Amino acid sequence: MNREEAPDTAWVGALAGVSSRSASRAVREAQGEEELFRHLAGEHRRGGRSFYVEIEAPLELFALTRLLRPRHVVEVGVSSGVSSAYLLQALDRNARGTLHSVDLPQRQRPGAPAPRASWTLPPGRSTGWAVPESLKGRWDLRIGDKAKVLPLLAEELPRVDLFLYDVPHADPSAFREFVTIDRRFHRGSVAIVDHGGTHELCPSLRRWATRRGATARGRTNLGLFGFRCR
Repeated sequence: MNREEAPDTAWVGALAGVSSRSASRAVREAQGEEELFRHLAGEHRRGGRSFYVEIEAPLELFALTRLLRPRHVVEVGVSSGVSSAYLLQALDRNARGTLHSVDLPQRQRPGAPAPRASWTLPPGRSTGWAVPESLKGRWDLRIGDKAKVLPLLAEELPRVDLFLYDVPHADPSAFREFVTIDRRFHRGSVAIVDHGGTHELCPSLRRWATRRGATARGRTNLGLFGFRCR
């Protein structure tokens, strides 16, 4: 697991709707979460994964959660749980909120060598295997197909304050899933979608942002795009 370098403070501020000073303070707090980083890095080493496919902006996720103070965060895609851990740590610092995560895990084949870059689960590990036990009290982890689980969440939750979509996706199925959760969005809700290494905004997120009267903004040097509901 690599330490994040050069977090995009301006991106955090734009999505959270706060001043650069407030965004910088939240990012510095995220950088100070050394104990969490050491735990996650150690779990990855013990799992035989010195390098793992994950969102490369966990500090921004922590900072956004601290600034937005969400009641309900929805995350699609978990794997080892790096993003989940930073979201949960921020919720714990807030002393409020729940992370609702959806994952349909892929597993490493028994006897196969550990891939250098992958999001598959190592043998004997389950979804979110790197997340500290102490943070799981605010975690609603659901294993299943996102196309089926997201509509259930939309029925159950009164609102969604922060939405993170971290799975490979294609149009138009992704837009159908965005629409499902959109009815729980409100003024100030934030959506973030990881586009992997493409660094290009997908039509589904552009369409969703437009529908909400917003413009999706990209995180510097990454395929992360997000918007804040007007």
